[in-house]
Amino acid sequence: MPTQLAPARELAPPGRERLPTPRLYWLVAAGLVVLALVTGVAAVADVRERSALLTDVAEVKAPISVDAQTLYRSLAEADAIAATAFLSTSGESAKLRTRYLDGIARASTALTVALRDADDDETARLRVVAEQLPVYTGLVETARANQRHGVPLGGAYLREASGLMQQTILPAAAGVFDSTHRRLVGEQEEADGFPWPAAFFVALLAAALLWAQVLVARRSRRTFNLGLVAASGVTVLALLWSVVALGASTGRLETGPGSPAKQVLVLANAGRAALQARANESLTLVARGGGATFETEFVSQLDELIGVDGQGGLLAAALAETEAGSRVAVFVDQARTEANQWRKLHQEVRAADNGGDWNRAVELATATGEQDLPAVFTRLDDALTGALAAGNQQVDGQASGAGSALTGLSAGFVLLTLGLMVAVGLGFRPRIGEYR
Repeated sequence: MPTQLAPARELAPPGRERLPTPRLYWLVAAGLVVLALVTGVAAVADVRERSALLTDVAEVKAPISVDAQTLYRSLAEADAIAATAFLSTSGESAKLRTRYLDGIARASTALTVALRDADDDETARLRVVAEQLPVYTGLVETARANQRHGVPLGGAYLREASGLMQQTILPAAAGVFDSTHRRLVGEQEEADGFPWPAAFFVALLAAALLWAQVLVARRSRRTFNLGLVAASGVTVLALLWSVVALGASTGRLETGPGSPAKQVLVLANAGRAALQARANESLTLVARGGGATFETEFVSQLDELIGVDGQGGLLAAALAETEAGSRVAVFVDQARTEANQWRKLHQEVRAADNGGDWNRAVELATATGEQDLPAVFTRLDDALTGALAAGNQQVDGQASGAGSALTGLSAGFVLLTLGLMVAVGLGFRPRIGEYR
């Protein structure tokens, strides 16, 4: 019978003792198993961290951001309504009074909710709101009482209240919204980042498997080792699954220019500019000839909203960040149309007031027709509210969709890691057995 040749043994270089092949195989196999385990742990940790971040965005950070929006918007709306209601020459409107109280109630509720999840900096700002809001409402009530009794000081109290709102309370609320929005965007960007640690270990594992196959081929004079080939296949499968899943998750989670989160920021600022402009418009008339400062603020805020030519400003920026034909774009287009009409009607009010006919100016500013100034502003405000709500829904939807793309990936990595470790063991076991 022909004699079976033992696996080839190469001579060690002079002066250096060669590591026995069985021991070398054991060390390589153990190293591959450990590296596979570390790679699997890194991959699973990355996926779980991403999933946790996306869940936090959808269930915590996005709602907190919405609460901050509600707080700011409710305060600004209440201030605008209080100023508008003060202009009524036939007694305070019950409808406006109800809207004012509702706005204060929504702000108080949002304040309570926001305090539960605020960090130290946000808590400090929220305390300013909590401390100054009762002062503001007290000044408004004093202004109402003076107006009912025909005391001229009512207007002064209202202007003081609005000054407190716009110079102290609203900036604090805006700071809370900016902070919560930055945290939201930060977590989105973190969840959208490249998995550098996992990618490093996958590349290292692939290189190690290739080197191990070359080593075994040279020592055993066999071209392929089925176990190591299977381990390499498992690695490729895991890599492809990762690329597809992470690619789908990243594709659903937009974080750059034009992302829903960026749209929400622009739209929130647009709503702020519109409501503050409305309050200053009314305060200009409340001041009865002494409201030049309020008028200047109104012009500045309306220019911020739609630009000097009516086609720029925050609404143009919102359209630039929005896909044409989307719900947000439709709302923003409507808001821009109403804002330009508001500017025309405001000019008529100013023409009457500057011409000495204050009563006519107030009549134009408080008329109740569908094409009159209050109705036009209401449609503008509704359009901005709808756009903001649609933007918030997109933020939630993208976070949920990105998270669903990672479903099963952690469990898959665990199984693939176990399969890879088994394949490495099966690949080296017969080779080591040849030396017994």
